[in-house]
Amino acid sequence: MRWILPLAIAMALSAASAVAQPLTGADAARGAELFAQTGCAGCHGPGAAGGMAPPLLGLKWKYGGDDASVAKSIREGHLPLMPPAGDRLTGAQIDDVISYLRARAANLTAEDRARMASFMPSPPPKGVVHSDAEDFRVQAVAKVGPPYAFAFLPDGRILITETAGRLRVVDHGKLLADSVIGAPTGDTKGMTQALRRAMLSVAVHPDYRRNGWIYLLTARTLSPERAAEEARRFPGSLSTRLLATITRGRLQGMRWTDSTTIAEFPIQKTNSLRMKFDAAANLYVGTPYSDPDYPGEGPGKGAQDLSVPDGKVLRFRDDGSVPSDNPFVAKSGAYPYIWSYGHREPSGLTLDSAGALWEVEDGPRGGDELNHVRKGLNYGWPIVSWGHRYDGQPVASNPEQDGVEQPVMNWEPSPAVSDIEYYAGAAFPRWRGNFFVGTMKQRDLLRVVVDGDRVVLVETLLHQIDRFRDLATGPDGFVYALTDSGDLLRLVPVAPRRPTPAAPP
Repeated sequence: MRWILPLAIAMALSAASAVAQPLTGADAARGAELFAQTGCAGCHGPGAAGGMAPPLLGLKWKYGGDDASVAKSIREGHLPLMPPAGDRLTGAQIDDVISYLRARAANLTAEDRARMASFMPSPPPKGVVHSDAEDFRVQAVAKVGPPYAFAFLPDGRILITETAGRLRVVDHGKLLADSVIGAPTGDTKGMTQALRRAMLSVAVHPDYRRNGWIYLLTARTLSPERAAEEARRFPGSLSTRLLATITRGRLQGMRWTDSTTIAEFPIQKTNSLRMKFDAAANLYVGTPYSDPDYPGEGPGKGAQDLSVPDGKVLRFRDDGSVPSDNPFVAKSGAYPYIWSYGHREPSGLTLDSAGALWEVEDGPRGGDELNHVRKGLNYGWPIVSWGHRYDGQPVASNPEQDGVEQPVMNWEPSPAVSDIEYYAGAAFPRWRGNFFVGTMKQRDLLRVVVDGDRVVLVETLLHQIDRFRDLATGPDGFVYALTDSGDLLRLVPVAPRRPTPAAPP
């Protein structure tokens, strides 16, 4: 439950008298144990005041703050980000958890309040934002349901995927009311992992003006028969319950047509599945391998196993076939689509002006990475990592090893990187050649400048706004960002700063 959104969003942090008083100490004590045992504390902090997800002690609740509403939220969850706990907790146990939350909220310390304040989302700034290189304003473009990705059509229309399974269209600044009819949707039915997403990435063919192809990546639970088939196909994989499907099709008005499945492969969870085309119409896809979540495991596990698609960057031709120059095509038993391996959660992919592939990757408790991804190389997970175990158990430090690539940048502590975009637009000339990186835990938008494979500057452009999910450059040269709350934002330039006149002699 590490990346779960809270049941509630704290909107005020004072006047604890508005919170119901705690029930008996025994109820709260049992609730504290359940809060820790069920994994809630691993996400929302051991005291529910915030951890890798926001706090649960606010006074204004997103889905209702009375006991019945909170119990319903715990029991039924709020997909895709919060799974239901009704299959693990009885009604009496849920009441105990609520008692614990009430007791905590009624006895907040100054440290609790400060920690909770750090998780409060902030509205985008209304005025001019001054960065080291460019000045800009933030504009709201559209509001959608819980999203995952977006992509631009050459005419400026924007395609946005909603995780519940809808493909939306923003037509020159206006979100169309209806979703695309007939688009593949995926299905969350039967999913048991924390993040349950039916529709994920979207990509537009680089020669779209000629062929009209749009690509969607969706997920669904495998039937027992198909799961057995995938287990035979990938005997070393732990990922035989979920299936990722890449489908291509065309838009005719608001209808999906010419739909063709070009690739399918098992996945461990619906995390970090991002698609990106290069100029030669090769399609790159990042796949996760973060269960178990701990570094230091031996070789041959998941991301290190070349026979399975887990923990890899995969490379397909635009029709789903294997590129003949993929590095492991001739290796016996290897999955031929593998481009690079040893990845934990490759959450963002981008290509620079030279066509080189770059990636940001979520690590465990530290170890978030920026990688320059090269053909056939090993990026280390899980045998090499700068991260740590979530359960606090000591693991021998092993961040470097012969034959394993080191990240261009390692973040400690982890900001929970989400996507990366190489900027080559014209609207911000002093940002050309820079990378933009979105984060989820810190809710920041970062600008990263590299010199070769060395980071020389990291600047926070936006701070504690929201969980940034996807980034892209529009045909207008503006930088667009999509948040988990469904806000599509864009950074637009303002008039260049005038030089400060010299003081009179």
